[in-house]
Amino acid sequence: MNPLSIFIYYTRNKRKALPVLGILTLAVFGISLTLVLTATIFDGVRGFVSPYYHFVVVEPNYNKKYYQLDTGLRADVRQSEHLEIVAPIQTSYVSGTVLGIQTNYPVFGVSDELMPRLLQATETTLLAGRLPTIREQEVALHESLMKTRGLRIGDTIGRDVEREDNLSGKWTVVGVIGGKTVLNLVSLERLSKGRTPNEIVLIPKAGEMPQLQADLDALKTDRATIQTPDYWNQFVERTLSQYDTLVTSINVVIITVLSLGVGLLNMIYFRQRTGEFGVLAGIGFSRAFLMRRVTLEALLLTVVAWILGMALSLLVYQVLDVLVFSPRGTPLSILNARLLLGTLPVPIFVWLFSTVTIMWQLSRLDPVAVIDRRD
Repeated sequence: MNPLSIFIYYTRNKRKALPVLGILTLAVFGISLTLVLTATIFDGVRGFVSPYYHFVVVEPNYNKKYYQLDTGLRADVRQSEHLEIVAPIQTSYVSGTVLGIQTNYPVFGVSDELMPRLLQATETTLLAGRLPTIREQEVALHESLMKTRGLRIGDTIGRDVEREDNLSGKWTVVGVIGGKTVLNLVSLERLSKGRTPNEIVLIPKAGEMPQLQADLDALKTDRATIQTPDYWNQFVERTLSQYDTLVTSINVVIITVLSLGVGLLNMIYFRQRTGEFGVLAGIGFSRAFLMRRVTLEALLLTVVAWILGMALSLLVYQVLDVLVFSPRGTPLSILNARLLLGTLPVPIFVWLFSTVTIMWQLSRLDPVAVIDRRD
């Protein structure tokens, strides 16, 4: 093997390589932890929006002092050729938690006849129990909400039971709904207490939700709030962007400090190798060769550290997900773009700073003086 091989150098100098490798590996793991946890929280909060990818709710614009949908608007929304069903609906909310952060989820009051159609539209299924009926104050909850709140069929929810619930009264859980859409259902008659609902639900024809949304966007008015996916996404993303900015700022500080620390550590190691590089320069190896070698050494170390850090992260999070989080209704968002994009700056900036500092020292290297000192 080439005596100047980078692998030979690291094999013979484990005490220099392993500390840096360990620091970078743990740094990648630490930063990935913040990214995985925030991604999990974001996905949980976005579960609020998931029903609105399959249907649209139109309600009066209470902020503008409108309390009823006028007949003209009702007629306008029915004009879309992409619309399949228009029906009355009433919305309330129940509380849930995502990694300890409270989040409200909508509960839709619809007629008994519309419930199976709503399940079909949202690609959800009844996993256990039955759907609510008009006979009693009953509710069917999504399985994720059941797990986060530790509920079972027969338990009760509502403001009389849990102060954080917006759903007034006391409601018995009679069914568990499964699927990617977080859908919760109650009887419309029970929720509205016999009054005419102020809201309507618009269910599109199969595969025509984007076209229906485009038609509704053209009807924007101050008289009503048209709750399309874009409407709720803008609302949710404004809130989440604040958390994202905070986490990004913390990670930037961590990466900056880490880059400075590892760069200075590498600079100390380089000073201990001044004789080695001075001899190599003295026997004819060009300065470009020496700089290329330093660059490759730093690159190899940071890439290996990033791979080890990611492997450690995925292993730990997978175990935690199976044993802790998924059973409680909050699966960890492990493989996501945030994780990759957020951890890549660690090896990149550490490598850049380490390379720049050592190159600066190489540029000032005097091989004659080094050889004279060795003599």
